[in-house]
Amino acid sequence: MNELIKADNTKTQKTSKWARVPKEYALNLTLPGLELPPKDSTKSQKEFDWDDFYRQGTPSWDTGELEPDFKQVVDGLNLKTRTTVLDIGCGSGIEALYMAQKRFEVTAVDCSRMATDRASSRADIRNAQLRIVTDDIFRFTHHNRNQYDFVYDIGFYHFIRQRFLADYIDMLWRITKKGSYYYTLAGASEEGLEREYAEQNFLPSVSQEEVTEELASLFEIVEVRQGTIRSRAKDEPFLAWSCLFRRP
Repeated sequence: MNELIKADNTKTQKTSKWARVPKEYALNLTLPGLELPPKDSTKSQKEFDWDDFYRQGTPSWDTGELEPDFKQVVDGLNLKTRTTVLDIGCGSGIEALYMAQKRFEVTAVDCSRMATDRASSRADIRNAQLRIVTDDIFRFTHHNRNQYDFVYDIGFYHFIRQRFLADYIDMLWRITKKGSYYYTLAGASEEGLEREYAEQNFLPSVSQEEVTEELASLFEIVEVRQGTIRSRAKDEPFLAWSCLFRRP
């Protein structure tokens, strides 16, 4: 019988990964069904409860479906069984469960307790074995200095880079080793008015040039190509960059 490992985070502070995002940006996001504080709110980001996204319904980024571009990349790599994997900002665990079903050693981290609870429920139903952690990814990787074979995020890099790019790159360096892969699926900025609609629905964007300039200083580029990223905001997916890198 497979075992689901759920981290005990009763003493974990409520610092959210989004606490690192500029207040003026985060408080201007528009998401159907979610009431955000006004622009002049004095409420700090540390006090802002991002579990509200899940309490008030299913967030726009949680489609419940595996991203096709991510699946294509993972299947194409033919990674060995027991490959160590880190999912950054795992949400409700769709991608993490896919990786666990491939018999990889998966650690999935998200700051939202509501999100990780959903991920745990899905893992229980599928009898999947993985470690699900509720914590700020920067704090988690600081205290858990593991180096992973494959690190990925779906829509985290394109958000955190807006203010804490250097911190994120430093973290990626700490948690990878020679030969490790890093994958990100990031919203593409080359969509004109469609991109404005995407950003209003919590899908930040980045250009191909920005992706390569920001990440190629650390990794070798394996592939940066146009793909798609799904959202509950509309039926058709948004354009995205499917990016695979390898640490030399």
